[in-house]
Amino acid sequence: MTDTAERNPLDKRRPTQVVAPGIYQLGLQGNSFIVETEQGLLVVDTGPSPDLVPDALADLRQHTDAPIRWIVYSHGHMGYNYGVPGFLADAERRGDPRPTIIAHENVVRRYRRYAETGGLQAHLNSMQFRRAKAAFPAVPPQTFPDQTYAESLTLGTTGRVVQLLWAPSETDDVTAVWLPQERILYGSAAVIESIPNIGTPLRTLRDPVRWADTLDRFAALDPAVVVPEWGKPRREKVGEMLTETARALRWLRAEVVARLNKGMAVGEILHDLDYPAELFDEPWMAETYGHRDFVVRDIVRAETGWWDFNPTNLHPSHPDVAAAAVAGAIADQAAVLAPRAARRGGGAAGAARDRPARAGARGRAGDRRGPRAEGGVVRAAREAGVELRVAEPVPGLVHGWSRRRECFGSLWRPKTLTNVAPSTGAVATRPPASPPATGVPRVVDPAARGL
Repeated sequence: MTDTAERNPLDKRRPTQVVAPGIYQLGLQGNSFIVETEQGLLVVDTGPSPDLVPDALADLRQHTDAPIRWIVYSHGHMGYNYGVPGFLADAERRGDPRPTIIAHENVVRRYRRYAETGGLQAHLNSMQFRRAKAAFPAVPPQTFPDQTYAESLTLGTTGRVVQLLWAPSETDDVTAVWLPQERILYGSAAVIESIPNIGTPLRTLRDPVRWADTLDRFAALDPAVVVPEWGKPRREKVGEMLTETARALRWLRAEVVARLNKGMAVGEILHDLDYPAELFDEPWMAETYGHRDFVVRDIVRAETGWWDFNPTNLHPSHPDVAAAAVAGAIADQAAVLAPRAARRGGGAAGAARDRPARAGARGRAGDRRGPRAEGGVVRAAREAGVELRVAEPVPGLVHGWSRRRECFGSLWRPKTLTNVAPSTGAVATRPPASPPATGVPRVVDPAARGL
């Protein structure tokens, strides 16, 4: 991200855009979809802060002075509706009735979970939005909905009809907005003009088939215009975008499960898949928010649990202990830790040589298969000509590793590092010492540790 301040959704809003007569994008967090009805305005998402609301409403009032009748939550993710107090205060100032806040029924459960895990959410959001953790309150300023629904809800008794549709996708509480008379669909968090962000590294599981089902239901509505959660309305290839994204998600599910049934591990699956260009080389499948590898990982995680088949991670040593064992195995630590740019000549040219070859040279969709990547320390040692030696054994640790099928039945295998993992280039001058006499041995796996 080249300009964090410019692209950070917490920092600014975008100007109001007219989608169609009486239909707007307010440009708070997400598109903040606005629909004008005879009963008043429907507002989807109030933004990340009450501080942004006065400017947003002043911009909106240049197009319509109708009162706000409903506030609808697109989904329960934090920040999308922290601006509710600003909207309520504006209604009170104008003398308008208090807007009714509507959400899918699952938002209530999510909000309760966020209240319980406020510290964790603040930590995760500080990384995502590049802010200090202190910038996020330990107790989220959540406003619970006044009204919830389960499958669908129709608003508007006369004139323009607005239908709220449950659209499970990124979360299980997404609400889409369908305007049947205009055939305009606000896809909410289910439509993001990117490969669906399934398998985000620090978030909960997201079901690709459930997401695909939602997109197929959208396509069955035959919308003329789809407004995504972020970005410009799509007026061309609307049905194709919806159905082909769904087809890609189902392809991923089927191909990953087929390889799981063969006993393949996630790393093997990631390098074995050959992604068809007709599904993945499309603008709406750009890896700008999600990534195909992350989808694969989430499917594997959903079917196999959290263990990665590495015995090290079943009962891991404390990170400090494992790090000390690895550091002790390096004969010349200074050489290994020397700046890579210095070893390669420095400057932009050295940095450029350090980048991996791009997949585009192997086809439009990219062939992501290749040799197993070496970890940083092992690779640096090889490049510097530094010999890695097995250090004295640390109680509770096993020096050496093997593939999952070899290691589970017997975690200890008296092989040299050269025999066990030749692909890393690590060199051992002697086999490991005997395993610990008692307790379950724990494996120091340089490949799994990213070394």
